[in-house]
Amino acid sequence: MQKINNNKITGKLKDRIKNNYLLNKNSWFGIGGCANIFFQPNNKEELILFLKNINFKNFIIIGSGSNILFKDSGFDGVVIKLGKEFCKIKEVNSQIVAGAGALKLKVSEFAKNNEYTNFEFLSSIPGTVGGGVSMNAGCFGSNMSNIVSQISVIDLSGEEKIITLKNIGFDYRKTALLNSYIITEVLFKKTKKIQSSIIENKINLLKKKKNENQPYGIKTGGSTFKNPIGSSKKAWELIREAGCDKLHFGNAKFSSHHCNFIDNSNLALSSDIEKLISETQKKIKKNYGVDLELEIKII
Repeated sequence: MQKINNNKITGKLKDRIKNNYLLNKNSWFGIGGCANIFFQPNNKEELILFLKNINFKNFIIIGSGSNILFKDSGFDGVVIKLGKEFCKIKEVNSQIVAGAGALKLKVSEFAKNNEYTNFEFLSSIPGTVGGGVSMNAGCFGSNMSNIVSQISVIDLSGEEKIITLKNIGFDYRKTALLNSYIITEVLFKKTKKIQSSIIENKINLLKKKKNENQPYGIKTGGSTFKNPIGSSKKAWELIREAGCDKLHFGNAKFSSHHCNFIDNSNLALSSDIEKLISETQKKIKKNYGVDLELEIKII
């Protein structure tokens, strides 16, 4: 179990650091055990101070928790969640700049209010900008890779660095970024300006399409599996055709509205959700020879 014994850190950041912190409120699934250490820096200076003075082996960065399943056994390490100064959005030289903790929805709203197009799809994706970059989030034919210009990061030694688009290594629902990088800010590409009313109409159409095709008002982690590359069928089609949409373990089950979403409204054990995932992957592999890769993260 990791502990902090550094007086310099515990003195200056004592209100930001919590021990044995219950993680269930930091996941859309609504479940999960405790983290040994939970750290929420309000700004870059606090994050750098922490990184320069603490040695730790195991850590994760979380945003809103929209695609994270925390195990009931908890996390033996440090969980870092960026605070309020990382949630700011601004316009610099006709480009949008957003802190990694800013919600994608808020970036979409900012772009609309400032008449920048191409950000409409972000209104339909939950979670923060930093998480969106790291997994190249996308929907309706658009991805983060289409709109990002460069990112600011801090490594585990507390050193800052700029990573340009070509070095981010965007791919389908992933990037080539090192796990030792913490994204702090995102600079978006310049886009043309159009009337905000036109942008709002686009956003409303996307939201309508999303609500028609995806479940809402339930505890879920979003799409469970990535759509398999090279397959003519999407993940949900394979799940349904293999009969996996009817599987359940304890209170863990797939949504009746869209079977690539797990409905955890009855608060299943994380182990039961893992069983549901594992059994589905086995059946799809056996029936179709397809390896379903997780889109959510199990921690």
